[in-house]
Amino acid sequence: MKPFTDYNRHYYFLRINRVLQVLIAAAVIVLITPTKSSFKYEFQQGHYWKHETLESPFDFAILKTEKEIAQEKNEIIANKTLYFDYNNTANTKMEEDLDKNISSYIDKHNLKESEKRQLLYSTDQILQTIIHRGIISDYTDMKNYDNNIIVVNNNVAQEHEIAEFYNINDVEKIVYENINKNASLSSKEKNAIADILIKVISPNIVFNSTKTDDILSTQIEDIFQTKGLILKNQKIIAQGELITPEKYQILSSLKNEYEGIHAAKGSTEKNLALIGQYLLIIIALGAMVLFIYNSDKEIFLNNKKILLIFFVILMMVGITVGVLHINQKYLYLVPLCLTPILVRTFFDIKVSLYVFLVTIIIIGFSVPNSFEFVFYQLIAGMMAILSVEHLEKRVEFFKTAVIVFATYSIIYLAMTLIQDNNFKQLDIYRFVYFAANAVMILFAFPIVFVLEKIFSLVSEMSLMEYSNTDSKLLRELSIKAPGTFQHCIQVANIAEDLIHEIGGNALLVRAGSLYHDIGKLLMPMYFIENQNMELNPHNELTNEESAQVIIDHVLNGIKLAKKNKIPEPIIDFIRTHHGTSKTKYFYNKECNEHPGTYIDESLYTYRGPKPFSRETAVLMMVDSVEAASRSMKEHSEKSISNLVDGIIDSQIKDNQLSNANITFADVDNIKQFLKKKLQSIYHVRVAYPVNNSAPKNN
Repeated sequence: MKPFTDYNRHYYFLRINRVLQVLIAAAVIVLITPTKSSFKYEFQQGHYWKHETLESPFDFAILKTEKEIAQEKNEIIANKTLYFDYNNTANTKMEEDLDKNISSYIDKHNLKESEKRQLLYSTDQILQTIIHRGIISDYTDMKNYDNNIIVVNNNVAQEHEIAEFYNINDVEKIVYENINKNASLSSKEKNAIADILIKVISPNIVFNSTKTDDILSTQIEDIFQTKGLILKNQKIIAQGELITPEKYQILSSLKNEYEGIHAAKGSTEKNLALIGQYLLIIIALGAMVLFIYNSDKEIFLNNKKILLIFFVILMMVGITVGVLHINQKYLYLVPLCLTPILVRTFFDIKVSLYVFLVTIIIIGFSVPNSFEFVFYQLIAGMMAILSVEHLEKRVEFFKTAVIVFATYSIIYLAMTLIQDNNFKQLDIYRFVYFAANAVMILFAFPIVFVLEKIFSLVSEMSLMEYSNTDSKLLRELSIKAPGTFQHCIQVANIAEDLIHEIGGNALLVRAGSLYHDIGKLLMPMYFIENQNMELNPHNELTNEESAQVIIDHVLNGIKLAKKNKIPEPIIDFIRTHHGTSKTKYFYNKECNEHPGTYIDESLYTYRGPKPFSRETAVLMMVDSVEAASRSMKEHSEKSISNLVDGIIDSQIKDNQLSNANITFADVDNIKQFLKKKLQSIYHVRVAYPVNNSAPKNN
């Protein structure tokens, strides 16, 4: 066997491929992330300035804090000016409605001429008085509004107090106040006039919400973002000085100005910043690939697995950049802890942690307060990985969501104590963001499903489901081919324990072992483990036909697996568990029955491919050894040892394991493990020594 020799031939091309993938992934990240010159000083409110004394390299304005801007905005909103339009059309309509209502009243009550004149004069006089003063329309906040309003009449705006006008809600009160001023009116006339006026009066000073909102928006937009000026060479902070909120805001303003100046420079400076960012991302991704190469070559050699890792990184970077474009305050809504969880469902803890670390470092180039951001995400991500170490139950993801929320919250409380020395500045919305972030971890379920379909991989959660012997296909196998089913169970148990011993994906090898002989479902009685002693259907077939039936169980297994939507990584075990070996029983039988005759070996050879991973190689060895051990007449330590050595050495000689990343040391360990396992299964005991010195009984 040449365990790595064959792979060395491909390493050159694989390495080129991985380098290209790193370069392309880095280019995509640079394209979607904002490129900026980084401020070379790292600082945090509440900590001490660890760098040398800092003087301003240029004049710059001190930015206001978000809280200060929000406070000014709230003051403007609270003291906003309301705009109203003087509506002459409403006046005309009231006068016309008054004439109609009076005419109707006169016709109905047959008034005398003097009564008509009195009614017409009084109602018109009162209406004109009310119109002249003005009837203001209702406004929701009118009762709590203490400022003057602006009334626009024929494009002329004048400031007024609200008290100058009548309120439309007080129509009845207004009418009777004006009627009672005329002492010459009788009670009957007053009631008649009141009824008419109440019907016709409407607002002639109407609230203009559009104008009010436009002016308010303009005032908010005109809020100054700065509150002071720092001159060139002015000392900003001394080494060892505490970074107070005021100093922090000045430093933040300098950082913002510095990055803005460099962003505004010519194309040469921008290109240099772009190249620098590109190189840093290449280094980060390259280090990740090298780590994978040294920790798990199986992943490095698998193009789909590497592409999955890059896809997850690009997805999380893209989501974060999208949120940053919307609003930076929503940064902690991004469920970055999904990264290690998604990777963990396909790979081990080491790989998931390293991929997550690289992801947050790359994102850290583009976010504000990068140290704080990386600290939040790293601790929360580590807790997420630890909480999903065992994926036996999906309910574990709910526990993970709670742990992530608690981790974020505790870190935020600690940061607040460090920066503000009290809890007065706590932002309740931060906890809402953390809660939403944690809830989005539950999206791991559908995302894992999509990733499985896109990359034709299978997660640990799915492997656990396929390892359940109560599945439809395995239940059918246990009924129609019970001997094969028991063989699959035995092989799965041995292979799983063996992979734990030498390293590999135990869940994958177990699932693959359970399904590797599923093709025997179609013709179960043609396989010895399902036959009784009275009937052997091969007696009715030629050796060539029998060999084809045996070989076809691999093809039939692949068809059955695809029909039942079994994932490709499990189907690989069906394809490879016999590699390109021969059906030796019928081939040898044919050779013995027809000596000296040409025999087409291809008719007795499995179509392959050969095993190409540790897991598929282990299945081939365990399957062959376990099946052969069933036909042994004697299960002694020596016979089992000879059996294991003979079968595995034959597979090595036949180059069946040449494509698998498995070493000679692994093979020796596998042999020893299988010998001990079979001895345990067949209860091989050590022979007890005979005591020749004991006295004989007469």
